[in-house]
Amino acid sequence: MRIFRLALIGLLLTALSCSRSQEGGERAQARPAGPIPVDVYRVPAPRDIPLELTYPARLKGTGEVTIVARVSGIVEGMFFKEGEPVRKGALLFRIEPDIYRIQVEGARAALNEALARLKKAERDWKRVSRAFKEGVISKRDRDQALYSYEIAKASVEAARARLKKAQIDLGYTDVKATISGRTGMRLVDVGDMVNPGTPLVRITTTDPIYAEFSLPDTDLLRYGLTQKMSEVLEAEIMGEGWVYGKKGRVEFIDARVDESTSSVRARAVFPNPDGRLLPGEFVRIRIRGLVKKGAGEIPQRAVIQTPLGTRVFVVEGGRAVPRSVKVGEERGKNFIVEGLKEGEMVIVSNLMKVRPNAPVRVTAVVNEG
Repeated sequence: MRIFRLALIGLLLTALSCSRSQEGGERAQARPAGPIPVDVYRVPAPRDIPLELTYPARLKGTGEVTIVARVSGIVEGMFFKEGEPVRKGALLFRIEPDIYRIQVEGARAALNEALARLKKAERDWKRVSRAFKEGVISKRDRDQALYSYEIAKASVEAARARLKKAQIDLGYTDVKATISGRTGMRLVDVGDMVNPGTPLVRITTTDPIYAEFSLPDTDLLRYGLTQKMSEVLEAEIMGEGWVYGKKGRVEFIDARVDESTSSVRARAVFPNPDGRLLPGEFVRIRIRGLVKKGAGEIPQRAVIQTPLGTRVFVVEGGRAVPRSVKVGEERGKNFIVEGLKEGEMVIVSNLMKVRPNAPVRVTAVVNEG
């Protein structure tokens, strides 16, 4: 029994020894062999850094009108190709003009008749007026002649107005473009009956073209964006894998914040001579012309997001010291940041292995040499 107990104790001691040996080996394996090699970025002196702001935008024509019929009648002709550009004043449709020519002729004849009556009434008035001064006729006869003369003058004015109205209606039978732009799909066919207000075709001015977007109210305050400030802002349009080759400018920033979206409406204008940009298209707009004064920037890969906030590691006394920073605008592969001093060395590599206050060894300064 005693021998059995001693054997059991020996086995236990052996197992314990093996366990401790294994644990010691794991600790030895986990213990770093030496300082972690890291690349660093040396924080440059503060400087004025140009900013670029990017927002989603939607393109819109600088002019958009729906051409409508102004008179009733049958469409006798169409004189444009759908989708093609037209000049202001170009003939688009013709609505049967014959009936309106007849109305003009009738109104002109009525005017001539009214002018003839006016001449007679004027002669009668002059004759009666002299006779009244000579005491030949009564005041009642004089007043009657004056009344007829005034009625004749009014009839002439009414006839002239009717003639002008008839001429305007005749002019409306030639439907012309009210703006220059690109025509859309026709809304009527030759032979259709139309009435005043019937839509015929839509014309959109695409050169220049607008890009409408919204500015968050936080950006409005941060950068001091106002209508006056818009005069110095350059704009660029981007899409999925392409950048529009012609620059634009911001021409409008609203003076009111939309309470439902906490944003401010803005608009840029771009040349579009070849019609590459189309109204209704969704794009991204990049704004240039703003400057962040006295700012610093570091590579984005140096920034770590933690539950306690945004931080970086800087090398101090051969160790990785965590430092909280405030991240601002994005500039290419860099962030504009606050909270660092000129000359500090920010770790940009091996961040998965770096621990707070762990020893490190600088292998390269990536922005020097």
